[in-house]
Amino acid sequence: MSRYESAPGIATALQRAGRSFDDDDVLYYATRNLLMDVVDAAGGVERAHIRIHESMVLAQNTYDGWQQQWQNNPATAGPANIGMSDPSVEDAWYSLEEMLTWTRVLDDRLRRRGPQGDPDQGLIPALADGPRRDAIIQARSRLLNSTINETQHLVNLNLHSQPIMLGTKSARVRNGRVVLDFPDRITTLIHHRVELTYNDGRDGVTFADDTMSAVERFMNEMFDAFENNIPPRLRRLSP
Repeated sequence: MSRYESAPGIATALQRAGRSFDDDDVLYYATRNLLMDVVDAAGGVERAHIRIHESMVLAQNTYDGWQQQWQNNPATAGPANIGMSDPSVEDAWYSLEEMLTWTRVLDDRLRRRGPQGDPDQGLIPALADGPRRDAIIQARSRLLNSTINETQHLVNLNLHSQPIMLGTKSARVRNGRVVLDFPDRITTLIHHRVELTYNDGRDGVTFADDTMSAVERFMNEMFDAFENNIPPRLRRLSP
């Protein structure tokens, strides 16, 4: 029981409720939802990803409407590559920042450092040694080798210091397509957005799509690890 940071709080809550309990009861509450907590975080990634695309559809429709007006009045025609500010673009950026945060939450719920030198917390440290745990560790390693590793640095900046973009959240129109200018690849901790560069022409929506694909792949691998490594005592008996 001492391995879980939540154990003292659980024991206090059960005592306050007048419940009789032992260590097994505390461990039950500490571990029963660890898998569902990971699923919940993946759902946060997924819902934010959906909102990004919904917002970008609105942003593209807005720009296309402007373009139609320019075509009807050549005197007001805009350039092919321009900046764009619109509520739909702001919604897309906020959804992207939310998606990045949920990916951080997802990994924290898989494994994170315990407080004050305590054992690691999360789903993976709670699993028994064996092929199931090994498979999920390997799946997490592949997840971290995707965009998620880069996401950690962006989220640290966004959560603890400042947003990625200064001022009004805007988009860039490149040859008629609305995109979210996204920083060049980040490989180390950053403390200020002035450290970000934008030389590679990356699109935030593409980054979000790659992140979503990596999360989907991990979740499928995690579920496979559970389904393919059921302990013998829990397997269904043939009729």
